[in-house]
Formats: sequence, structure tokens, C-alpha cells
Amino acid sequence: MSIEALLAINRTFVHQPRHDLESILYIIFYVCTLVRGPSLPLDVTHFMSAPIFTWFCKDSSIREIGFRKLAHLECYDFAILPHFTPYWSDFIPFVKDLIIACFPVRPRLPNNFQYDKVLRILKAAYNSIREPASATPVPGVFCARRLTQTRRQALDRDAKKRRRLRS
Repeated sequence: MSIEALLAINRTFVHQPRHDLESILYIIFYVCTLVRGPSLPLDVTHFMSAPIFTWFCKDSSIREIGFRKLAHLECYDFAILPHFTPYWSDFIPFVKDLIIACFPVRPRLPNNFQYDKVLRILKAAYNSIREPASATPVPGVFCARRLTQTRRQALDRDAKKRRRLRS
């Protein structure tokens, strides 16, 4: 569910297509955290250790889940993306673009997802990412890539994309 829907318990909520697009973003998080690659078993243990697993807690209220999603999206570089399985590491820049397209300012504000933006990002991913020669994940590849890019560089790049989207 979209953050806006989860946090709108005591006020009127009007469902819009942008909320469905936001839900697709969460499905992408789920798949990239759980799926190890074609014909490989799901990595349930890895998924259960990822912060987004808390979005599925039966003991939590809908509002609590909304606040967790909000917090994780505020710091997606640490709470979401590092938990992708190695198979999906090449898709990370496109997921970042999707997050920024959905929330150009802050996740707390209503999302700004539009079909044409989503389609453009997914087409770019489809056209540039190739299936690896071996579908078996290589341990350490993802971690090595993440360590080469400092948090500051990532924040600067994301800020530039946000400015470009707003103008």
C-alpha cells in the first residue's frame, strides 16, 4: 500500500493511479530482496533480515507500517538498496531513479509518480541491463560495488536528480 493510504486512517483518502504505481515500487523492493536469480530458491532468510520485512508484521498497525515505510524510504541507500540480492545489483541505479521519481522532495509528501516517468526508467533498465553469463550470484560483488561509492556521492547525485525533476 502507498504511504499516503497507510497514514490516512483518520481522514479521507482518495485512491489515485499514482498509488498503484507506488505499490509497484514496493513489489520491486520485495522481488529484488527475495529473489536470488532465475531458477534459484528464494532467499527467505536474507529477506527476513532486511528492514522491509517489518512491513509485513501482523502485530503492527497499518499506521505503524506506514511510518516504517516512510523511515526506510528516507534513507533508502542504507535501509533498502543494500539488501538487494547480488543478482539485482545492476538494477539498483534504476530503482534509485524510481524512488526519486516517486518522491522528488520527501516520502512524507504525496507521491509524484507518473506512468510516463516509470515507463521511461523501466525501459532504460531493460535496454541497458543484460542477463549475466551465470545466473548464480557471486558472493561479494554487490558489497564491493556498494563500498566503492561513498554516501556523499550518492546523496549529491540524488539531489541533482531531484532538482532536475522539479524544474
